Amino acid sequence: MELDLTDKKILNILQTDFPISVRPFLDIANITGISEEDVLKRIADLKANRIIRQISAIFDSHNIGYKSTLAAFKVRNDLVDSAAGIINSHSGVSHNYLRNNEYNIWFTITLPSGKSLDDEIKLLSEKSKASDYLILPTLKLFKIGVNFDMTGEESSSFKFFSHDDFKDESEITITDFEKLCIKELQKDLKIISEPFKSMSEDLGISQEKLLEHIRNFIKVKKMRRFACVLYHQKAGFSYNIMGIWKSKQEDAEKNGKIMSSVKEVSHCYLRPVYPGKWEYNIFTMIHSKSKDDAYNVMDRISKLTGLNDRDALESTKEFKKVRVQYYV
Repeated sequence: MELDLTDKKILNILQTDFPISVRPFLDIANITGISEEDVLKRIADLKANRIIRQISAIFDSHNIGYKSTLAAFKVRNDLVDSAAGIINSHSGVSHNYLRNNEYNIWFTITLPSGKSLDDEIKLLSEKSKASDYLILPTLKLFKIGVNFDMTGEESSSFKFFSHDDFKDESEITITDFEKLCIKELQKDLKIISEPFKSMSEDLGISQEKLLEHIRNFIKVKKMRRFACVLYHQKAGFSYNIMGIWKSKQEDAEKNGKIMSSVKEVSHCYLRPVYPGKWEYNIFTMIHSKSKDDAYNVMDRISKLTGLNDRDALESTKEFKKVRVQYYV
């Protein structure tokens, strides 16, 4: 699908500034100078052509009572496909990739707070016959914001989500009604004039009340944003790598913030090390239009931070990529 400038502007708005209003597509029409009908048609076409994956609430799993981690398994080449199938069968696994490392299967797993990540991962490792594994939870979140600048007109990074620390589980409260809201808001938004109407009716509240809940979710960081997620390959960002870095612990915060300032970095985390086995502690996901561009970003980060002890994990196969479903 050939995208014109208006399509690209709409995609930028959908990713970063989705209007929290009764008629959000009319608001987008007013911003872009076209009719609401034209906005609805363009977005429907972008979905039909698999450029837009979904438009919905994007929640922070930790702050709504879940816990998640990145994990890496070391699996023999002849067992990779069967191991991936076992891992994919777990309902808590949302992303699973084959990467070019001795730890070759990388996946994320999200569970309700009452379940043990360690136990579930250990069980998966036994079932998949992994010879070793790493559990790499987030110790500090510097940046998360998978936003792609479609117009090239942006002078600075898009807005992104971060927070200084994770609340203790005992401090997290989610009411039964909030859980019902979460179940509704994680659904793919209908491309109609009043897309929140059926959600509010299902919840038995007014649209204005539902919009108030959305704004409050964002304010208290239970929701990162309401936005669209793209099929990034179809949107022109066809290459990504997981850049991993060895930073002195005392410099990790400074380096993480520097890396987060780089526009092509969508995720930046501090993760634990395993001395003698795994000593990379800062992880950056880099999205670009080519392999050369991605490695140029790695070089730029090295110059900005002074860190040269690094590696780039390329995804050679995607086994699974789905949205996490909460409270279903």
